[in-house]
Formats: sequence, C-alpha cells, structure tokens
Amino acid sequence: MGVLRRVFFRFRHDERGVALILVSVMLPAIIGFALLALDMSRAGNLHNDLQKGADAFAIAAAYELDGRSDSVVRGDRAIANLVDNTYRFSDAGPEQTLTNAGIVRRYLRSLPANDSDPIGAADVIADEVNDADEAQFVEVTVNPTGFSAIFPASFLPGGGQNNFNVSAVAVAGNAGGVICEMTPLFICNPFPGQPFHEVVNDDNFYRRSIKLVVGGTSWGPGNFGFLRPEDAHGYGENELAEDLARGTLPECVSRRRVYTQTGNLTTKAKAGFNTRFDMYHNGGGFPSNTNTAWPPAPNVRKGFRYQNASANACNMELASDPALFQQLTPDTAFTGQIGNGEWDYETYLAANNFTATDMANFTDEDGSAYSNANPPSRYELYKYEISQGLVPRASVGDANGGETGVPACHSTVGDEERRMIHAAVLECSDPDVQAQLQGQSGAPPAIGFASFFLTEAVTADEVLAEIVDIDGIQGRGTLTNFVREEVQLYR
Repeated sequence: MGVLRRVFFRFRHDERGVALILVSVMLPAIIGFALLALDMSRAGNLHNDLQKGADAFAIAAAYELDGRSDSVVRGDRAIANLVDNTYRFSDAGPEQTLTNAGIVRRYLRSLPANDSDPIGAADVIADEVNDADEAQFVEVTVNPTGFSAIFPASFLPGGGQNNFNVSAVAVAGNAGGVICEMTPLFICNPFPGQPFHEVVNDDNFYRRSIKLVVGGTSWGPGNFGFLRPEDAHGYGENELAEDLARGTLPECVSRRRVYTQTGNLTTKAKAGFNTRFDMYHNGGGFPSNTNTAWPPAPNVRKGFRYQNASANACNMELASDPALFQQLTPDTAFTGQIGNGEWDYETYLAANNFTATDMANFTDEDGSAYSNANPPSRYELYKYEISQGLVPRASVGDANGGETGVPACHSTVGDEERRMIHAAVLECSDPDVQAQLQGQSGAPPAIGFASFFLTEAVTADEVLAEIVDIDGIQGRGTLTNFVREEVQLYR
C-alpha cells in the first residue's frame, strides 16, 4: 500500500504533458482568432484599395469643375479615361480593376456645414446639363463589393454572416483656378458668346493688340476695370495705384469669385502702369524711383525723348517723329477693342537701328524672316532684344535726346516679366455679371485668367497690350506657375 500511495502521489503532482492538454483545449480558439485577424486584414486591405479608387475618381472629376457649362461632361470623361485602380481580396478573384462602371457619382453645388451631416437634395445638381456650371463638388461611391470571410462566423452562438459587402465614398471639390501674383485688373471677354478657351487657341490671336478701355457704365468686349481685396475697407486710389505698380494684389484671387472695383483710369493708376517703362515722379512723390517694389523692366524702349535735350532720364516725353523714335506700335486696324494682328514692324526696326544681322536669329517657326506682311509677336521681339544684347541700342534720334532701351531713372532693374500683367476675364455679356458691374463693386465669377504684355507706356485713357497666354490646357503654358487649381478631398 505504501508503494501505491507513493505512485499516486507522484502522479498527482506530475505536470508533464499539461501544456499539450491546454493547447488541445485552446487550439480552436487560437485558430479562430488567427482567422479573424486574417479576415480583418483582408477586409481592411480591400476597403483601402476601394477608398483609394474612390479618392482618385473624385479628384480626377473635381479638376474639371471649373464653372464652365461643359464641366460635368469633362468630369465624366476624366472618370472614364484617366483613372483605374486595382483591388484584392474580393469575391470576384485575386485582383480586379475598379473602373467607372463600378462607381456611382453625383455632382454637387454645395456641402453641409458639418461633415457629419448627410448631403441633402439641395446640395445635388439635378439638372446636369443646364446647371453644370454650378458643380463645385463630386461625390463618388464605389458599388458594394462582395467579401467572404474565412472565419466560420456561422458556427458562433446565434449565428453570423460569412459574406458581406465592402464599399467606399469620397467627396472632392474644386475651389477654382487661383492666382496669387495677380495684377488688380479684370477685362471683359473680347469674344462674347463664344467659348473663350477655344477662341484664343489660335496662334494669330496671340500677337493681336488689345485696347483696354475702362468700362464706366457700359461694359463691352475688351473693357477693363480693377480688382480689390475681399475686404475693401480702406482700399482707395492710392492703394490701387501702388498695387498696379507692384503688379500684385495683397491676396490670392479665385476664379469662382473676383472682387471688382469700377472706376476711372486716374493719373495715379497710369503712373502705376508706367513704372514698368522707367517712368517715375521726378523730384519725389508717387511713384518714387527709389522704391524697389516697382522697378522698371530691363527693356523700356517706348518712343520717348528727353525733354529739351536735358539728358535727364526721369524727365522724358513721347516723341512725335516715328522715323527717329519708335515704340512697339499697335495694330493697324481694330474691330472694337481687338486689333487685326498687323503692325509696323519694319519702321520699328529702322527707327531703332536694328540691322539685318541683328535680326538674323529672329525668325518664325518655319525659319522665315519677319516683315510687315509676316509680323512677329511684340512680346517675343521684346524678349529677343534682351537675349541678343540689343539693349542698349541707340535709336536714330539718339543725337537729339533719344533712348537706348536701358532704364536709367530708377536705381534698380526688374526681370523681363515686369512688362507682363495678369487679368481675370469676365463674361460681361452675362446679365448677372453686368448687374454686378454697375455699382462700385461686385463679386462675379471669372471664366479664366489671361496674361498681357504692355506694348506702350500709358499716355491716354487706354492701356495698349498684346495677349500672351490664358490659363488651362488650351494655353501656351506660361501661366502654369501662376494659376493653380485648388482641388482637395472634403470627405
């Protein structure tokens, strides 16, 4: 009996093999938790892939929501052609492609104030044809995608679903084109009733003169006015003139809404423009030739001569003999505010002593020399003079107090883009826009932005310029660094 008692005692206290028993008991739970973790990872990866797809579709469409009448059509085209995404772990197979057929999209004019609030009927664009210009946001919902779990949920107490759907939703919006180095100017679309971004997609348009004339109470094609900051308190003639001289408003400008300020082309406003031509107040006052905020351009040839042969670069006047002193002249004929693209190139060369050798490298894209029958863009000629060292080059009338193109009144010199100005383009033929321009100021939308090259100093009640570029893919690309589309995900 003593032997049996000792054997039983040892058996009772022997723990060898207990781990195997515990593992055997816990093995179903361990496997179940492993399968559950695996399923959660697979479902999370599937949702992540679908969310990335929804985000990409929404952003692609939102880039097209620029307030134009075909924005919805272009948004759908972007969804159909620009984006596709792959996703894994769905019931459809190991890897699938999410295309536009797998989503539902809605275009929206607004969003609720709180992200937690649902999108209501008033936010949705119901008439996508007539109200497409109101679309500012797009909601993309991925169609429910089947997912099968490995974990046998149906064996749990009370049962469960082994199959369920995964989806994703994204909302992106377009604040419109934004330009932050904006001259405080707007112009009325020179071609009312026609798609601005298509009309200007013509090389001949880019060398045409445009006469920018203040609209006053009648706003027609080519008329211009001024912009102001959103908070216009204290923004008067002095502030406007200084911003014109600098070439920038104190804030960025969005195409969705520009803040206009109608008024006259005052003496101070003209002086602000003319800082680019090295024209400053002689003896102090505005604009000062010591303020580095508004330096002249590196080429200021403008057809001016010294007053009374004084040899004072701050005391010059417009010359009267074009054979001796010649600026970049306007077009020979105008229809309304827009020129015909023809100007006196040959007289300009002769008056400024430019020889055939000087201009040997200045040809059109076919290699042909420019002439009055085939005139160049004045902007390209201006840049060519700088790049070829033709500034300084004395004009024929230099002995009588002429000019060489070199700025000499101001102590510093700006870059060659100083003679460029940027303006918001408004569809002034639109009655709603017209109504907002009749008072002191309004906040209409812009149909785009354009850049202009100032061809002459402002000596009358009009600003003579040459259009250089427009924003958007139809443009020539020079506004790429100035205008950006503010597109972002909101939900």
